Amino acid sequence: MKAKRSTQLATVCLLTALAIAVPVMRTDAAVIYGFDYVITGTMPFGSPPWATLTIENYATNQVKFTLQANLQDSNEFITKLLLNVDPFVSVSLVPGSVSGGSTVNSVTVSENGLNNAGGEWFDLKIEFPTSGNRLTDTEWLSWRLQGTGLTENHFLAKSAKKQGQSFLPGTHYALLHVQGVGQNSGKLGAAVIPEPATLLLFGMGLAAPLLKRRRNGNRNLPEWAP
Repeated sequence: MKAKRSTQLATVCLLTALAIAVPVMRTDAAVIYGFDYVITGTMPFGSPPWATLTIENYATNQVKFTLQANLQDSNEFITKLLLNVDPFVSVSLVPGSVSGGSTVNSVTVSENGLNNAGGEWFDLKIEFPTSGNRLTDTEWLSWRLQGTGLTENHFLAKSAKKQGQSFLPGTHYALLHVQGVGQNSGKLGAAVIPEPATLLLFGMGLAAPLLKRRRNGNRNLPEWAP
């Protein structure tokens, strides 16, 4: 019994030490999206996520984007990425910042002015090649955007729904347009993927009640109890 308690206490201490070592409360933690559901159109081949997007601070007023494709049919390719910017600021592509297996054709910015699927409106559209050097298979592409006061948190926002002359909160964090899905295309939505540091905090949250119970000296529990 004592050995089991010592092991559990050691686990809690390890989680605490890791939490201190990892800067979980830093303000420049990356925003990570996994494109794992279909908004409209046809589902790409294979298992989701069909792409991931990592957004992180790069320098003052600059944010770096890395789009990693995970398309499991070589005929499929990514043509458009739509995002939200909240609070809205105008952004532009940083010259010379594009690297990877494809390129950025254009960047369009319009507050609640870009509609691509399901009546949802976005603020930012990034377009990629539809022929030649396309973003396909497991290729990745990185680029940077710049804007006054811009941080990764500007892109942790959902789309808007138009009602009359007003906009209401929408559903999607991001939209990815994939073409070459059979004879069709698919428009994919994204979910937020927690960073490892966030998962660590979750683990600590589970461990804390255990530590409290042991400190309270609950001796009535059987030895097999957690």
